[in-house]
Amino acid sequence: MKRTSAKVICGVLTAAMAATGLTACGDSTVVDGTQTALVINDEEINLGKANFMLRYQQATMASYYETMSSMLGQEYSLSFDALSDESDEDSPTVGENLKEDALTSIEQAFLMRQHASEYDVALTDEEVQGAKDAAAAFVEDNDAETLTKLGVTQEDIEDVMQVYAIQSKMYDPMIADVDTEVSDEEAQQSSISYVQVSTEGTETDENGETVELTDEEKAEKKEIAQTFLDRLNASEDPATADFSDLRTEINDELNAQRRAEEAAADTAEDGTDAAEDSTDEIYLTASETTFGADDEDLDKALKEAAQTLSDGQVYAEVIEGENAYYVVRMNSVLDREATDSQKETIVQERQAEAYSNQLDTWVEESDISVKRAWNKLEVTDYDLYTMTVDTSEESTDGTTDSTSDSESSTEGTDSTSAESSAEGTDSTSAESSAENTDSTTESTADTDSSSESTAE
Repeated sequence: MKRTSAKVICGVLTAAMAATGLTACGDSTVVDGTQTALVINDEEINLGKANFMLRYQQATMASYYETMSSMLGQEYSLSFDALSDESDEDSPTVGENLKEDALTSIEQAFLMRQHASEYDVALTDEEVQGAKDAAAAFVEDNDAETLTKLGVTQEDIEDVMQVYAIQSKMYDPMIADVDTEVSDEEAQQSSISYVQVSTEGTETDENGETVELTDEEKAEKKEIAQTFLDRLNASEDPATADFSDLRTEINDELNAQRRAEEAAADTAEDGTDAAEDSTDEIYLTASETTFGADDEDLDKALKEAAQTLSDGQVYAEVIEGENAYYVVRMNSVLDREATDSQKETIVQERQAEAYSNQLDTWVEESDISVKRAWNKLEVTDYDLYTMTVDTSEESTDGTTDSTSDSESSTEGTDSTSAESSAEGTDSTSAESSAENTDSTTESTADTDSSSESTAE
């Protein structure tokens, strides 16, 4: 499951605290912000606050796509009307998924404030003033039309900013009890060097199906791998020999041999030599990698062979894998750098899981009811918002948001982007909202009666 790191949490909340512009465009619906959107353990959250938080997530998601397009020099399109799963006509739209995720985020954000005292988390006078200043700046920097469509007051914004500020302080105490001790055995990463000779067919038949290599062709591939193994074992020091250099040497020899054979054939056929224009082939590829006990990226046969080796030892035979022949050397059974890095990853995963589980527990144990007013909100291509972020503002933890001070449009068009549907289903933005974890909350539609919300 997707987890949210503390760094992401702080980054997103920083953006929210520093944002000074959120402009309504398109056919944005005018919202009566005084209506109750949801009730969480007797705390009423009005529609103005809820809509404000929703639209920031919408604008943040759009801003991410625009940033990615700018950074990578290619368009990453976003359509909120696009199906989140284009293969399923009954799947929700990207906008519907975002709204569902936003609801979960809102619930979790307010629940964290409700539980903040359990972790001795409170805002300083400076942080409270920062929330007031941010709210005042937002109202000053936005036109009346936008504020009307959001249905939000300065007091609403101030309260939301305080919620975000508390949320940014909750992660560390919530994961404080997580076990950070990880043994070498649990995190062990081994480093190997290996070459492979592919046995996958490169030609297709009249039906477009890949033609498998014949037994004779596979035998030739194995012989190439055997040549590498023999050359490696004959080197001055097989334990330290450079696989890449040796691979290049053999590749060059094989290509020279092939060109000579082609030249001889051409000359015998018509008296001309055309082989000199032939393209070099790649017979072997060389790689270095690290792997752990749970690694599933390596070919199973290659991994099993490598695990029998000690430091500097070369496996005695050519290994027949699923789609290739391999020669492998164990460089280090315990790669210290890679193992220590894996320890950090394991601890981070434990922390993220503890954080997410606690949020899920609070949601499950809380009395949450979603009101009719929330159901009136829609996230579509015709109800859009743009965001401007002031990079000069410092966050509550002293960091500065890196988003540019230019306006980011939420308007997207091409729903076929490989990125768009995925981002809409599991997050509200590219590393998404801090509040958004892998739990989604089942809401009660079109009812004013309280019902217990459960995490999916």
